Amino acid sequence: MANLSSEFEKRLEKIRVQFLFDHPFLSVLALSLPMVAHENIHEAFETNGMAIFVDEAKTATLDDGRLKYTYAHTLLHILLKHPFRMKERDQKVWNRSSDIVINLLLEDFERVGERPEDEVLLEKFRDCSVEEVYHALYQENPEGEGTPDEENPTEQKLDLIENEGDTEAAMEEIDALIVQAMGAAQKQGNIPASFLEVISEVIRPKVDLATLLHAYMSESFFDKESDFSRPNRRFVHQGLYLPGYRYEQSRILLYIALDRSMSIDQKTFSKFLGIIDGILRMSIDFKVTVVPFDDSVDPASVVTYDAQQILPAIAFEKGNGGTLFEPVADYLNRRIEPGAMLMVLSDGFFRIEEAPPIQTLFLVSKKVNIPRFKKYGDVFYFDL
Repeated sequence: MANLSSEFEKRLEKIRVQFLFDHPFLSVLALSLPMVAHENIHEAFETNGMAIFVDEAKTATLDDGRLKYTYAHTLLHILLKHPFRMKERDQKVWNRSSDIVINLLLEDFERVGERPEDEVLLEKFRDCSVEEVYHALYQENPEGEGTPDEENPTEQKLDLIENEGDTEAAMEEIDALIVQAMGAAQKQGNIPASFLEVISEVIRPKVDLATLLHAYMSESFFDKESDFSRPNRRFVHQGLYLPGYRYEQSRILLYIALDRSMSIDQKTFSKFLGIIDGILRMSIDFKVTVVPFDDSVDPASVVTYDAQQILPAIAFEKGNGGTLFEPVADYLNRRIEPGAMLMVLSDGFFRIEEAPPIQTLFLVSKKVNIPRFKKYGDVFYFDL
């Protein structure tokens, strides 16, 4: 690996000293992560989540203010694990989404240098997670061309490199650095709430939707006692006879209210239904009713299936843009059966004034909307 020139090291050392006093959480990363001289294909600074690759020829075009910002920007890519969280997503769209989130975060900090002209800043995505931004941009342009904004058509950076090494070991090292960095940040005591929120998401243990729903529905529908009188059919084909759940009622009744105005594709919804179906089929009997809604509920679009049927392919048309929850409540009030449960799949951009008439779980795809629903039922974040 090539070494950085002594002249450039002096520029970086000056920035690290500034970080030490102004942003110690960045200082921890800056002092711990390797920096490698490299002829980068795209940007002055690029990262694979474990190291920073620096193209000195490209950094020569950056004054000290822009160099400091670019350094901080790259460190936040690592702190927020953006290269590791990319997974199978389109690289260009993910890179742009990550840049948007970081640049909005850096807006809340003082003394982080000057934002270069090619750093995209879209206020409409403030308080959104990188996954939410990615989903919105990908919906705009699923061809993966980077979705340049109409106001900033030339803004497209590629400073994230996909990690090809031992990802698990690398993640453990980064986790240890994050703990140190957060300790330094908490001692400082003046960290913006927006930064603390995104960091808590990174260090919080990840629970996939299937596990989350399985635990929730088991607690809601099933008796906690296991029962061998009816084995769990999910594993019988493997020769494993595990106990099933003992259900207190003769039939599970589940309503799923699907917000048609939300940006959700058929594949995502089918995956969600598959998770629900797999959980329900551990029971003796069930009935599921899918109720698409926007500003009304069209009874002709409602689909019902039960344990004697295979999971149907449920197609739904996009709504007209407006969303009201009152029609769903009215629909349920006229048809509700005792012991039923409701799941509402939505981005949360609708008004609700009273709790639904049955136990309700709101699965919300926009984190900014989650607090509004807590007094009306249980709320989970649904990562699209």
